[in-house]
Amino acid sequence: MSGQSDPLFLLDSEMLAHKADDDDAAADDRVKRQLARELHDQVVQDLTAMLIDLENFKRAPFDSQTTVMQVDSVQGSLRTMLGRLRGMLYGLRGEDAWEPEFGENLRVFAVHHAARTGVQVLIRVSRDWPEPIRRPAALHLFRIVHEAVNNARQHGGARSVRVSLRLTERGFARITIQDDGSGLPADDDEGLSRSGMGMLGMRERALLLGGTLHVESATGRGTTVRVVFPQAVLTAPGDAGPPAPAGP
Repeated sequence: MSGQSDPLFLLDSEMLAHKADDDDAAADDRVKRQLARELHDQVVQDLTAMLIDLENFKRAPFDSQTTVMQVDSVQGSLRTMLGRLRGMLYGLRGEDAWEPEFGENLRVFAVHHAARTGVQVLIRVSRDWPEPIRRPAALHLFRIVHEAVNNARQHGGARSVRVSLRLTERGFARITIQDDGSGLPADDDEGLSRSGMGMLGMRERALLLGGTLHVESATGRGTTVRVVFPQAVLTAPGDAGPPAPAGP
């Protein structure tokens, strides 16, 4: 056998090389999906909202005071977007970090959303909700709430939305987004999915949290979005684990 290559060794090497290529391709696909999700949720939507605000501002009568207020609003939106982009970059680099005052950040979002759209958003956080929480979990949860609130206004014509954050007795956490909009047609259980990438992104984020997302709706009776996931993802690093049951 001296000077000759072992066929079995060559075969094993080729199999390992193919497996490495497959692993690299799968990793690239995950990164592409994450980038698409984050760019849609964090950049496209925020920039679209800012453009709409500026267009409305151009058409309305204004003076120096309203101009200053509009500039302040745009600056605040840009600061918020930059903060979210930084969080996205932390996640893409796999850097672990904490998000302080997640509940308060949701309340700030609610105030800005009401000022921009007229839709009132009530945030309720249970006393046992942990603070701070892991930044990756905070990012996914914030974008789910943001998308659900936007859907309530754009697709359901809602005038108010209630968002509640609480822990359950079975080791799970739950976020519920409930609106008073027109709801979905009774014969269209997945009607909200027609809003495009937004709904797909919400479901993907729930899965990444190790949880599940459920939508309940009826014509004229509003829509309720529930996300249930393990409490551990809020405070512990690492994988979220298996999907959460639908029960708690």
